[in-house]
Amino acid sequence: MCERPDELRADLMQFYGVCLDAAEGAYDAAFVACLVEQMPQDCRWRVACDPDQWWTGERLLMARLCNSLDGLIWGMADKKRRGPMPKPMGPSWVRKRGRSLPMVAMTKDELMAELSKPRRARR
Repeated sequence: MCERPDELRADLMQFYGVCLDAAEGAYDAAFVACLVEQMPQDCRWRVACDPDQWWTGERLLMARLCNSLDGLIWGMADKKRRGPMPKPMGPSWVRKRGRSLPMVAMTKDELMAELSKPRRARR
């Protein structure tokens, strides 16, 4: 667990109105632990431990959209005038991977065999 008491206090106050300094033992440790566990993904405390936590689903989707548009605009520009390829924005795993996606190619017969396999029902 990342130890960031200032961020944790600010998040508890913002999201739940719990002031640990004024409580003076009024809250059980298990109660506070439950509150901490249910904090949003992009709260100060989680982001201080792992900056990639700031990238919620909506933010990641918007970053991927911007990256796609940047690549499209860059690709359509005149090759003599355009600069270097724009750097992608997003969490570290998006920035490190770059623009290439690993692809697995299969024949039509392999695809049909994969799709015809029996599936287990989800419970």
